[in-house]
Amino acid sequence: MIIGKILAGRYEIISKLGEGGFGTTYLAIDRKLPDQDQCVVKHFSPKGTDLNTLFHARRLFETEAKVLNRLGNHDRVPRLLAHFEEDQNFYLVQEFIPGYDLSHEINLNKQWSQEKVIALLQDILEALEFVHQNNVIHRDIKPSNLMRRQQDGKIVLIDFGAVKQIGSQTVNAQGQMIATVVVGTPGYIPSEQNQGQPRLCSDIYAVGIIGIEALTNLNPMQLPRDNLTGEIIWRDQAQVSQQFAEIIDKMLKYDFRQRYQSATEVLQALGQLTPANRLGKPLLQRAIIGLGIATIATVIAFLFIIILRNNSLDIYNNPVYGISIKYPPSWEKTVAPDRITGNLVKFISPKEGNADNYLENLNLIVQDFPEAQKELEEFTKSYLDEIKQSYPNIKISEEGKSQLSNRPAYQVVYSFEEDGINIKRLQVWMVKNNKVYIITYTADVAKYSEYFPTAQTMINSFEIN
Repeated sequence: MIIGKILAGRYEIISKLGEGGFGTTYLAIDRKLPDQDQCVVKHFSPKGTDLNTLFHARRLFETEAKVLNRLGNHDRVPRLLAHFEEDQNFYLVQEFIPGYDLSHEINLNKQWSQEKVIALLQDILEALEFVHQNNVIHRDIKPSNLMRRQQDGKIVLIDFGAVKQIGSQTVNAQGQMIATVVVGTPGYIPSEQNQGQPRLCSDIYAVGIIGIEALTNLNPMQLPRDNLTGEIIWRDQAQVSQQFAEIIDKMLKYDFRQRYQSATEVLQALGQLTPANRLGKPLLQRAIIGLGIATIATVIAFLFIIILRNNSLDIYNNPVYGISIKYPPSWEKTVAPDRITGNLVKFISPKEGNADNYLENLNLIVQDFPEAQKELEEFTKSYLDEIKQSYPNIKISEEGKSQLSNRPAYQVVYSFEEDGINIKRLQVWMVKNNKVYIITYTADVAKYSEYFPTAQTMINSFEIN
């Protein structure tokens, strides 16, 4: 574990973001920049120590660094900030993309509408198009490698550790392509990639799988196949137009020669289904029509995405504490300072109808820092104990170091039952100037992910002057 360590004399590791076969990804701050900007550090540490494993780890490290450097400063690919070797460990430093990956949206016991999936595919393919134009195959496109950027809701393609450059593929004396090491995630890789012969259209297959996953709410490994043709059987699980179904089917053809061969080709096909303009009133009208029998909750969430993209957020300022936080105008703001609890303000989501028994909310607490607790770690231990005692049936799903207003913080996500309703809550806290600042997002478990992007945007906007 390298949390707390400073690499290359400047990158301080704050918390763990994820882990894969050849390494671990961490959130860090750059201590040499005036604002100590956040960045992502990927530590390549293969589980095996044999020469073959080390060789492949180093090769993936060098490949990812070269590809990220070559892709440069494209808006939909994280920038490479540095790469270095230290104490026989390999590190990549990349731009940090505030937001959340698509696993927070897809396969959450909810089927997406055709219109929403079309918009998603276009967003992914716009990012992938640039990569393909540079003759790079990503090879591991899946929801967790697609970030929904908090700033504008756009999709950013991450984790280029499995990329394959077309120019680097070799051919034997008979003119046949030599198989490469098989990489990728089961369920998202087509047959030719599974045989070690990936192509640009292998990425197209993965994007098509994500589309079906959203449409059907089925895990890719659950999708049945035709025993004779090898094609995926999915149409009976979703309500889509014939034209859109044909596009998806072509993205997923078992024979790669029958697929769309590039992201550009798929974008052109999808463009014939929907107008190019995806923002503003025309998009809103199409979305409402496309949703049809969708719930009012989905419409509200979609409306907020449009508001967010247009930066239409109100700002709550508290000059006494020198703090501010942004919130959507559709949320009710309740200002009722309470010196005992420390509650300053609470933001409540719109009611979705008579059947809406719980209103998702986010509240801000500021308390004097307990004299007996001088550090964040001491307060965290005490506060976690308090949470566990308050909810005997609590189930903690996530916890660890984080950041709030560019300062070290701690975050915990837990669920419990209250008045017959299953509740899920995210809390993040930090200390400054002998005060502790606590932000709490609370939601019905069934709607937690739906409102999570809104809550995350609000939390990220929190500032202390």
